[in-house]
Amino acid sequence: MTTRILWTALLMLSSVSACKPTEHMMNRQNIDWQSLEFTCVKAQTPPLDKEADEWFLTARILQKKDEYRHAEEIARLYKIAAERGHYKAIRNLAGLYVDGVGVEQDEREAVRLTERLIEMGVSDGYYNMGVFLQDGTGVKQDRKAGLTYFRKAADMGNPHAQLVIGKKLMAIDDQELRPKVLPIAEAMLHCALSQDIAAAGYELGGYYAINKKDFANSLKAYQAAAKLGHAMSFYTLKEVFRNGKYGQDKDEQRAACYARLEGEADEDNTKKFPTLDRICPLPPKPMPKA
Repeated sequence: MTTRILWTALLMLSSVSACKPTEHMMNRQNIDWQSLEFTCVKAQTPPLDKEADEWFLTARILQKKDEYRHAEEIARLYKIAAERGHYKAIRNLAGLYVDGVGVEQDEREAVRLTERLIEMGVSDGYYNMGVFLQDGTGVKQDRKAGLTYFRKAADMGNPHAQLVIGKKLMAIDDQELRPKVLPIAEAMLHCALSQDIAAAGYELGGYYAINKKDFANSLKAYQAAAKLGHAMSFYTLKEVFRNGKYGQDKDEQRAACYARLEGEADEDNTKKFPTLDRICPLPPKPMPKA
C-alpha cells in the first residue's frame, strides 16, 4: 500500500480504543457538513525542510520496495523527519502506528500525530481525524463528528474529503433537501476530480447519467476518470459502446479500445492514460486509423 493514512479505499479501519478526542481542535457546532456554501480550492501545505524531505523520500522508496522488510528503518526515517515538522512524514507515521508497522501499534499515538497536523493547519489532519471518528480508531466513535471533520477538510481543499462529502450529499434522499445539496455535491466532486481523484469522475459519471440524463457530461466524466487510470470507468465506457447505451450507437472498435486499456488499468493501478482522447476519443471524434 502506498500512503496508508490516506485510505482512499475509503476507510475500513477497526478499533477497540475509546479515548475522548480533544475538543479544542475546532468548534464542531459552527461547521455544518451539509452547508450550501463551497468554494473549490487546493489545499495549502507548510514548507518542507530540505533535509527532512530527503529522509521522507528515502522512506517512501523503501516503502515501495518492501514495506515490511524495511519497516523499522521506514519508521525511523519518518520519526526524524516528523521532528522537523515534515507534515507528510507525520501523516505517514500516524499510519504506521495505526497498523503497527515498524512500531508498536498505538492508535492513541496516531491520534496525537493527527492532532499535530490539525494544529499545523494541514487538511490531511482534519481528513484523518474524520476517519478515526468514523471508525473509532483511537477515539470514541462519533460518525456525525467525523462528517464535520471531513467537511472542514473538504473546505480546506482536501480532495479525499471532497469525495467523501460529495458522495454523502448525493446519497441524501430527503426530497426537500436533495435539490439544495446536489449542486454542492457536484461542485465537490468536480473539485476532487480536478485534483486527480479518479473515483470522483466515476461518481460524477453515474450522477449525470442517472439523475440528470445528461449523457454527454456523463461520458466526459467517465473519460476524465479513465485518464487517471480508473478501471471501472474504462469498463463503463466499454459497455456503453458495446451495447449502444447513453444515446450512443454500438461501436465495437471503440469498445475494444476501452477494453484493452481496461486490462492495462487492472494490471497496474498506478498507470495513467493522459493521451486517452487520442487513443480512444469520445464521439463525435473518429477513432484513429489502425
